[in-house]
Amino acid sequence: MSEADWEKLDDKALTTIQLCVTHTLLNEVLNEKTATSLSNNLETLYMKKSLTNQPSTLKERIYTLRMAKEVCRCQYSRGGWNVLSVVSDDKTNGCDEWTLDSGCSYHMCSHRHWFSAYDAVDGGVVMMANNSTCRAIGKGSVQLKMNDGVIRTLTDVRYVPDLKRNLISLGTLDSIGCKYSAEGGIMKVSRGVLTVMKGRKIGTLYVLDGSTVTGSTTVASASLTESETTRLWHLRLGHMSERGLNLLSRRGLLCGQSTGKIDFCEHCVFGKHKRVAFNTAIHRTKGTLDYVHSDLWGPSQVVSKGGAKYLLTFIDDFSRKVWVYFLKAKSDVFTIFKQWKCMIEKQTGKQIKRLRTDNGLEFCSGKFNKFCENEGIVRHRTVRHTPQQNGVAERMNITLLERARCML
Repeated sequence: MSEADWEKLDDKALTTIQLCVTHTLLNEVLNEKTATSLSNNLETLYMKKSLTNQPSTLKERIYTLRMAKEVCRCQYSRGGWNVLSVVSDDKTNGCDEWTLDSGCSYHMCSHRHWFSAYDAVDGGVVMMANNSTCRAIGKGSVQLKMNDGVIRTLTDVRYVPDLKRNLISLGTLDSIGCKYSAEGGIMKVSRGVLTVMKGRKIGTLYVLDGSTVTGSTTVASASLTESETTRLWHLRLGHMSERGLNLLSRRGLLCGQSTGKIDFCEHCVFGKHKRVAFNTAIHRTKGTLDYVHSDLWGPSQVVSKGGAKYLLTFIDDFSRKVWVYFLKAKSDVFTIFKQWKCMIEKQTGKQIKRLRTDNGLEFCSGKFNKFCENEGIVRHRTVRHTPQQNGVAERMNITLLERARCML
């Protein structure tokens, strides 16, 4: 047998084993790349020679679980030791999820009570992958709540009672102008710049990252609880803080909705780590452009569509107005600064008095220093490796990056 044939059989065996285990078990062995390593991992986890794993004890456990929602069966035996796998019946797991499928012609659902609108019509015959057939006896609309709290409606969904999985047709979404792409175990369905839905890869299938809205909850956003409303606005506004949401709510800028405590948000925890800050410095400004903070962030690991890799900010200390520029190279800093200085001084009728930056070469070049001397701009620089001394500009960089990172 050639190596290519062996790899093909190994991939087939690996896929077969993955499809035979439940989601909870699959998460523990999902990183295995070969059938042998997957089998050995399962053996290590569930074939320890303990009293509870004796065949007689396992047999008793099978009978005691007979009345539960899940049933057990013997997958295979090896060396006299039975490996038990808890597999779901027809009413759990796959039947309560939505699978993003590129092979089905229509959206299909097996739950009649999930439909918010329904017509009993002859939907024809559905041909399955194993050449068996199921009949569609109706069609209608089903509402889905995405992971960001937005409720979307699937229309023209076929009701197929004998279906084992609920299917979202990627072909149907493509026909209405949606695009889909998969990378890193995440599938994104988008329409223009808006991400319509996401799916996570579980085994070899992409499962919708969301849930079905049924019953009285189909009233959508009007029936959201305070915590759901708070989370929804938190996500919409770039993971804004609880204090900021309360301020906007009191000013009536959130469509008249009130906000409360923000539940734990793991995206904020991972996306907003920062270095310990210094004590707040005391300096007072009496007008715009008296004191300007500036900093350059980059290079970014991912280049923008316009080719930019750097982020340059200018912040007026008095008004806290922020100007953001995207640069392709560090050498563009001096050119952008002169353009910004000319624009802002003509717009305000005032002149820049003091400029605070770090000691980066882009701010300390001979041309930059000479220009500031000729224009009478006083330079305030930080100590090396101490970004806390340029806290206003550094904090703005963090704010911009946090919001972008949390929305990815």
